[in-house]
Amino acid sequence: MKSLKVQSFILISIGFILGMSEFIIVGIINDLADSFDVGISNVGFLVTMFAIVYAIVTPILTILVGEHRLKRVMLLLLSVFTVSNVMTALANSFFILSLSRVLNAVVAGITVSIAITFAAVIAPRDKRAWLISWVFSGYSVASVDWDLD
Repeated sequence: MKSLKVQSFILISIGFILGMSEFIIVGIINDLADSFDVGISNVGFLVTMFAIVYAIVTPILTILVGEHRLKRVMLLLLSVFTVSNVMTALANSFFILSLSRVLNAVVAGITVSIAITFAAVIAPRDKRAWLISWVFSGYSVASVDWDLD
């Protein structure tokens, strides 16, 4: 049972981290525009670009993953996700920032899908819906505006 709790925590955390990575740009648009000396609309386009890439690539990658071992695929995706976020953090040009966001979008959707698949596999039948909803909740909570000023 302890293993299920740890695995559940990891899957919920993955959902939260993926969501946070996607939505964080919206909260720091002004700061990014100032840092890279570009217009707010250019930074806002990062959100649009992310959504378009996410929507187009996720179903394609889901089909391509097919019969591959999901554990290996998940580790590869999380590695690419980590690299893309490091690129985002260290970006010294708007082009690098844009490239890192595209790379992030490529892997984010399929990673969420695999996390939900793992949730369905690891949970006992009576807890499956609960765990899947928590993985989605981690993703959803990341979009909440926590501005407490």
